[in-house]
Amino acid sequence: MKASIDLKRLHHLELLAEELNFSRAADRAHLSQTAFSRSIQSLEAEFGLRLFDRDTRSVRPTPAGRYLIVKAKMLLGRARDLADEVYYLSHAERGELNFGASLLAMGGPLRHALIELKRHCPRLRLHIEASQTPNLQLHLEQEHIEFFVAYPGELELDGRFDLTWLPAEPASLYCRPEHPLLQQGTPPSPTQVPGYPWSAVMLDKSLAPRLRAMFGMKPNQALPVELSCDNLSLLRDLTLCSDNILFTWSSWLDGDDRNGGLVNLGSLLRPGLSPSDMNIECAIVQLAGRTLSPPARRLVDLILTPA
Repeated sequence: MKASIDLKRLHHLELLAEELNFSRAADRAHLSQTAFSRSIQSLEAEFGLRLFDRDTRSVRPTPAGRYLIVKAKMLLGRARDLADEVYYLSHAERGELNFGASLLAMGGPLRHALIELKRHCPRLRLHIEASQTPNLQLHLEQEHIEFFVAYPGELELDGRFDLTWLPAEPASLYCRPEHPLLQQGTPPSPTQVPGYPWSAVMLDKSLAPRLRAMFGMKPNQALPVELSCDNLSLLRDLTLCSDNILFTWSSWLDGDDRNGGLVNLGSLLRPGLSPSDMNIECAIVQLAGRTLSPPARRLVDLILTPA
């Protein structure tokens, strides 16, 4: 029968090898000398080896003892490293975190949370997938990511997922300063908006009924989206050189018009649109019944903590 490995007794072996004195080694182990001696004796009995020669005046490791002392130190070192890693992992200070986010989330609720997480956990490895909800949902189901932050669409009705709702992000419509709707001499109306092509990051189909109602469209009328793109800079540049109307979240383009950029057309429509109608909902989506890793839990807590 092979001997079992008891890390506590190996530590006693290490202490005696360093002190070469039972009394001092026992003090370091916070044991009585009798209990410490029994620990060494039981280790020798279990291994079937004499590990130390001792007499009334000295303690010396045997050849077998010297060999095992080296191996014990290596094993104890690895055990301490593992204990450190477990501590850092449980406190989300090391390890890795895989999660996803939409462009909306990256520009909104995630930004400050990620800055705080990286400040407190500089050695935590982050793998962030920036994509749209359908792709993020697929990778969540495949467990390539632990959660994602995005507009959830119809996922709130899917029992396979748990959703934690976040404050909605204000959105609006934007166009170039020379757009015909701004040159007509009267305030543009919501019903004029569908008469021009739209640009957007891919719109979730569940948003379509709300948008049709806001802009006086027929129930089954197709949205006039003629440009979909995940590159925000390209969307802005193409809207500046065309009559397209860009539908996006407001925080991205706040103050853009002060630099000769896009104009917030949504704020100029008359009658005005309800601010709540123009909000885009965002949520943290994870698999139902799954426990997040400590790094994931820490990031989620930071997202939910008001900046």
